[in-house]
Amino acid sequence: MREYWLDVGAGVDAEHWAATPAPAYVCRVAMDPLLTSGMAASGRLAALPPDMRRVGGEIRPERSVEAGKAPSFLPFRSDVFTRVHCGFVLHLYLETLERLVDETHWVLLPSGELEVFIPHFGDVRSEQIIQRTTSQLEIRYGRVEVRRAAGPFTTFWADLYRDCTYRLVCRKEPSK
Repeated sequence: MREYWLDVGAGVDAEHWAATPAPAYVCRVAMDPLLTSGMAASGRLAALPPDMRRVGGEIRPERSVEAGKAPSFLPFRSDVFTRVHCGFVLHLYLETLERLVDETHWVLLPSGELEVFIPHFGDVRSEQIIQRTTSQLEIRYGRVEVRRAAGPFTTFWADLYRDCTYRLVCRKEPSK
């Protein structure tokens, strides 16, 4: 049976999925809010393996000047993905954290897994970001596993933050 994995904030070169092997039954989707149709048409983007698809998306805070546009930015049906990966992106979009958490929950299949990587620079601000992110994930998902990431590190950002990365993992509970 086919599985779908999503990388939210994949970067324009989809580094994480490109460096992470996947079983033959998996189709990976690399989504990034910075990806535009013009970038794809220009040919400036790295070629992706045949099991990967690239899509753009938009992130809008609740009171955005573009508030009249649709608030959702994950252009997928509900209950589609078995895995969602958010590597080094949630801490950059704290104004949309609640929406990101809701959207990832919405697109995950029951029992699907969300994996989040966040850098921690040993300061109060980093601690607040980890705490806020963990709290939001707990509200939507329940239990969240939080620990230092041990690797392997497959992207520029992960390698850059090698000694100060935390990995948060949670699962979508099946409906009762």
